Amino acid sequence: MGLIMTNYKIIRTSPFDEHFKKLDNSVKILILKYLKKLENSENPKAYGKELSGNFAGLYRFRVNSYRIISKIEDDKLIIYALAVGKRSTIYSRCKI
Repeated sequence: MGLIMTNYKIIRTSPFDEHFKKLDNSVKILILKYLKKLENSENPKAYGKELSGNFAGLYRFRVNSYRIISKIEDDKLIIYALAVGKRSTIYSRCKI
């Protein structure tokens, strides 16, 4: 019997897309490649860090000086991309 690959699906939210469209093209390419890596991963949580406090239950993924804030639903194999931005501003700007 063959191995069954489980792929996650990335769902980009409106706030994510609003911040994403303001990024430089070179950064957009890096972010998209990283999201594709998460999509193809059997365990995307291994690439990120679980957040606490006001962001409990969410994960952050680091791409150079940028952060992707996400919610992962393992039972549905969905990663919600909630926000993206520089580390220095993402947490204060993020309204989740």
